[in-house]
Amino acid sequence: MKAIFVSSTFKDMQAERDILKSRVQPYLNSIARNYGESLSFSDLRWGVDTTDMTEEEQNRRVLSVCLDEIDRARPYMIVLLGERYGYMPGPKVIGREARRRPDFSLDDLDISVTQLEIEYGALSTKEALAHTYFYFRELTGENIPGDFSDKDETY
Repeated sequence: MKAIFVSSTFKDMQAERDILKSRVQPYLNSIARNYGESLSFSDLRWGVDTTDMTEEEQNRRVLSVCLDEIDRARPYMIVLLGERYGYMPGPKVIGREARRRPDFSLDDLDISVTQLEIEYGALSTKEALAHTYFYFRELTGENIPGDFSDKDETY
């Protein structure tokens, strides 16, 4: 089975992620079966069990699982980008998780989880970048939903 990691902010890309799961994955699996393969999308929307953890422990656990899933799916990744920047857990949390990864360093630790996913999963090697697909959505006009603002307080 091949895995493809899906990176985006959660609130504004629900519909796109749902389409990947409900339409794109079955279609690709119908083709992959001809080659004895199957694929799945690694989508962390359904959460990581952080019961009975402090907020800092929760942030560390979520980031750890996230980067582990990127490793599992390497080198395949889809990045969905829109108007939001995403949740920023802080330099301490980002730095701790980044240091756990061999051959990975960041110049700026005050970044969003989505930026971390892109830096780690797509931009860390030429092979990863060659197997990453970026999709951009741009909304215009006055009817942009409030949930699509540039900052995200949740994963």
